[in-house]
This record gives sequence, C-alpha cells and structure tokens, in this order.
Amino acid sequence: MADQSELESSPLLTPPPIADATEIDLEAGPADQIQCRICLETDGRDFIAPCKCKGTSKYVHRECLDHWRAVREGFAFAHCTTCKAPYYLRVQAAADRKWRTLKFRFFVTRDILSIFMAVQLVIASLGYLIYLIDSYHNSWLRLAWGFDSVLSFHYICGKL
Repeated sequence: MADQSELESSPLLTPPPIADATEIDLEAGPADQIQCRICLETDGRDFIAPCKCKGTSKYVHRECLDHWRAVREGFAFAHCTTCKAPYYLRVQAAADRKWRTLKFRFFVTRDILSIFMAVQLVIASLGYLIYLIDSYHNSWLRLAWGFDSVLSFHYICGKL
C-alpha cells in the first residue's frame, strides 16, 4: 500500500497518457491537457514533473528541460526558476558501465605506455647519435666526461 502512494506522489513518473488528438475536446479548456511550460506543446511524449511547480507549469518535456538547463547558467541549471526548488532528476546509468570503465582504463593505460615508449625511443635515438659522434672521435667525449660504461654514457647523453 505504501508503494502505491509513493508511486503516485513521485515527481518523476510520467503523467497518465492523454487521449488521442482527435478525442480531445478543445472547448473544455486546458485542464484536461498537459502542456510543456517551455515549448508550450501538448503532445504526450516524455513529460516529467522535475520540481514542485503545480498547475499548468508542472510538466515539461525532458528534452526541453535539458536544453533549458544547457542554455541557462548558474542557479537555473540545478533549480527551477519559478518555484526555486532543486530539480529531481534521475540519472540513467548505462547498462554496460563497468565494461565502459574497464575499456576507458585500458585506453588510458595504452596511451600512457605509448607516450612512455615514444620518449624512450627518442632518448635511444639521441643516444645512438651521440654514439656515432663519439665513435667518430675515438670515444673522446665519453672518456673526457669520465664514463667507463659505453651503454650508460650514451643513454644519459640521449636523456640530456
């Protein structure tokens, strides 16, 4: 019984479907029709009641509200400009969220490792260039700087 009352009072539930456009009595007035307060259309698609507004300004299309929030900045992004209440919006999480997170981590790791490998390749190429120059001068540069190991000397020169 409590679940039924919660369902009836939830602001995020869609309103009851309105009748077909041919069945609406245009002379009866707007009391029977639900109208979006932003675009003022009365078609029955995707209406929500995201705040505490009552009456004719209660319902909006989800798309209209998303556009309104994207255009307006500051207070209007998270709160209704009419009743000043915060918007009650459900965020629909994707079903494959864990898979997307895992894929994102894989791509970030791949990018970091590829950058690391590119930097190591540049260091090795510069070290090889120093090796060619040093071998042309009979290891004069390596001996002048006091290095005994050929490999560490060329790697460190490539890093500099």
